[in-house]
Amino acid sequence: MELLDAYTKLQGRLQQYEENGWMTPSPDAQLSRFLAFAEIDLIPLTRRLAAILQQAGMAAHVVVQLEEDNMWFGLFLDEARTRGLLLQPHDATSMQLTVRFGWDPPVEEPHVLRYHRCTRALFASALERCIDRLVIRPPL
Repeated sequence: MELLDAYTKLQGRLQQYEENGWMTPSPDAQLSRFLAFAEIDLIPLTRRLAAILQQAGMAAHVVVQLEEDNMWFGLFLDEARTRGLLLQPHDATSMQLTVRFGWDPPVEEPHVLRYHRCTRALFASALERCIDRLVIRPPL
């Protein structure tokens, strides 16, 4: 447990250094940074969310595409991938979270998530809010 705590503290300090401008990520880090976040934090959290939705009887599935020339992953609520969440690299300092509502005509809502602010808790909270907007409807 101490090892995990040490890394969590280090991660927090590095995020703080970037936020304060004391450390600047390399412009070439766009893909490697997204891949690191995707593999360690984002994909496991997204898969857990898909499992929760499946347990509730929804047709949720995760699609992962992490090849360098076309890196993205998503949680979709339909086979056509028109309704759900899509994440992809934006630049060396951020990734883009796009909410696809699946309406006709299609509506997408993009959001930029800064890496130096994207903790597991923040990311999970953002996904939860997106799912609320996609599937939770007040009773008529």
